[in-house]
Amino acid sequence: MPLNMTKLSGKGQIVIPNEVRRHMGLKEGMRFLIVGLDDTIVLRKLELSRERVRLKQLLEKSRARAEKVGFTEKEIDRLIHSYRKVSR
Repeated sequence: MPLNMTKLSGKGQIVIPNEVRRHMGLKEGMRFLIVGLDDTIVLRKLELSRERVRLKQLLEKSRARAEKVGFTEKEIDRLIHSYRKVSR
């Protein structure tokens, strides 16, 4: 893969060139671990386990359904706490 150049924006953002994104399978919203060492910046792609991805999807669906029904955040917290007490 050839070397590419990029620059830092006023918002502190750096564009990863399209060729690199495609080659590494990088998608919008992916998370990275970043380490600065002297004059070098290292980015490491973080990949969630399948279980965590599934849990995240279920949580998003649950939140959407709760909003649709009209539950407030406080009501949801109260339900979670009462369920945890009963489950112990």
